[in-house]
Amino acid sequence: MSFVSDLVGTGSRIPLTLLAGPADAVPLTSVTAVEALARLQRAPEGALVVVTGRSAARAAGYELDIAVRTAAERGVPALVLIGCGTLPITAARLADRARLAVLSAEEDCDVAEVVLYLGQVIRGDAADSLARAQAALRIVREAGEPTGTAEGDRVAALLERVGAVLGRTLVTTDGTGGPAGTEPIWVAGRRQGGVTGPPDDAVRLVLPAVAAAIGRLRQHALERATAPGQTRSDILTELIVSERAQAGALADRARLLGLAVDDLHTVIWMTPDRPSGPDPAELAERRRLFDTLTLRTHQAQLPSGESWNLARLAADIVLVGTARAEIRPPRALRLIDAVRAAVAEEHPGTVLRFGIGTPQRGVEGLRQSATEARAAAAIAVRSGELVHAFDAAGINRVLAQIAASPLSRRVVDDLLRPLDALGPGRSAEAIATLGAYLDARGSLKAAASRLALHPNAVNYRIRKIVERLGADLSDPDTAFALHLACRVRLRD
Repeated sequence: MSFVSDLVGTGSRIPLTLLAGPADAVPLTSVTAVEALARLQRAPEGALVVVTGRSAARAAGYELDIAVRTAAERGVPALVLIGCGTLPITAARLADRARLAVLSAEEDCDVAEVVLYLGQVIRGDAADSLARAQAALRIVREAGEPTGTAEGDRVAALLERVGAVLGRTLVTTDGTGGPAGTEPIWVAGRRQGGVTGPPDDAVRLVLPAVAAAIGRLRQHALERATAPGQTRSDILTELIVSERAQAGALADRARLLGLAVDDLHTVIWMTPDRPSGPDPAELAERRRLFDTLTLRTHQAQLPSGESWNLARLAADIVLVGTARAEIRPPRALRLIDAVRAAVAEEHPGTVLRFGIGTPQRGVEGLRQSATEARAAAAIAVRSGELVHAFDAAGINRVLAQIAASPLSRRVVDDLLRPLDALGPGRSAEAIATLGAYLDARGSLKAAASRLALHPNAVNYRIRKIVERLGADLSDPDTAFALHLACRVRLRD
């Protein structure tokens, strides 16, 4: 007859810590495993329960309270949580009152080994099941690291070998469902089906290790499948931000990687609703968002001849659609809807603003569409729109092209340098005033209305601006150049 004290003594092979409850209240007669705290309501009465998932380490206090209460109501004498360092005081008190022992195993432990060990201690009558489970675990461990063999073949071979030792047939399932006792398979932080078998003690003990092994195989296959996309992502980033002189060499590298850089490109620029700060957790979330969209893009069913690749520039994500025929706006909008659905599902609370560039051909076209999309996304952020797209014609395309040219930007900066010397705040005010005045074709009244100022105030500012610039606004060329410079700067 075994008690909790036998599991936490100095001779214990698996380090277990008693967090709450008595160590000798009820004798332990059996052990079972559930994959999550929410499944405790299905735990059999009288069994020590191991929560095989690591949700307890990240659970909120009230979730642990509910878990302890549920275990007590089910008549569970002891509960083992993985990676749970401490219990909230309310959960500890509930456990003490219910005479429920709550133990913790180290977060990086081998869960299958924990369950197997507990079974060996508690159930001396389960020698056959334990022997089969140990033999199956040896096969799982000997499977080693994934090789070049196809992932599907490796999984099938693993299930066949483990099933032969257990004397039971193990199968994988799709989705998040499956029969009772299905062990989830996790790939890149997402559930991708599960593995299950018939009711059997040895099967139940081995399933967590089998699921983990299949997850590693699928993870490796996914990394191999997406590795070329990651390289293409790097090339796309360089193509978008590099100087024109470097574009030719980068385009040759892109062609070697299978990027059809000479076809038509439509760029969708995604900007988070708020800029990312220096918080490491927030930066990690941005990387996870990029991984989510990369995975969804890789798995998407695309029309023949159409491809989409992602690039990342700081906090922004760039989606480049390439095809021989033009990708129409409705198609781009459907893709944006799919992206928003994926973000809402896996990153609730994250809001992206989208800018769509016009379809353009070749390397220069890619850069032009990216420039337009970036400007459109900036407009969406400022206006509160979810999506903003450039028309095939219009002043915004002209401004975007000027803004993308280093030479044109230097001209703009030279024209406005006397105002920039005033400092960021006063410079922005002066450029906004001059821009409104030129938009209004020299009408003080119309400019004042736009700026919510008195016409006399606008007149005073314009006189000071003209004096500082040394410019003659009555000269059409001078007025046009300054008007364009203000538009470009204000668009930024």
